[in-house]
Amino acid sequence: MSDGTEIGGERQQGSPSLRRCADVFDALESTLLDEQQALLDRDPEVLLAVAERKRALLLELQQIAASLVELPGAAPALRERLEATFARCRQLNQINGGVVAASRGATEKALALLRGDHVAVPLYDSHGDTRAAGGSRSLAQA
Repeated sequence: MSDGTEIGGERQQGSPSLRRCADVFDALESTLLDEQQALLDRDPEVLLAVAERKRALLLELQQIAASLVELPGAAPALRERLEATFARCRQLNQINGGVVAASRGATEKALALLRGDHVAVPLYDSHGDTRAAGGSRSLAQA
């Protein structure tokens, strides 16, 4: 019975906990892609389900985090796979965070407009610098 894992068609040795870590990272990457789609679709029901799945995977990663100290001694292909998947997960999470921030900003502006609050809109001036436009201006100043 072998405790190796197959990566890129090659059989690699690694501890069961490291292989499980790789599986969890793969599932997390897939979950982050699902989260991104739910954010873009603005589907709160799917987003809640994906957020729960993401939370469970992150908790599982925390539980097996002690195994990561074995990583330097792990097979190079497994280590590279884990590092690459982790980098993709981090990038996807940053992108999803940007989508959430942009959506939140748009929602806050829409609510401010509905309340009748003054909303500063950034505009470019004649020098190419941004400035917040507020208040009313005559058409001759536009």
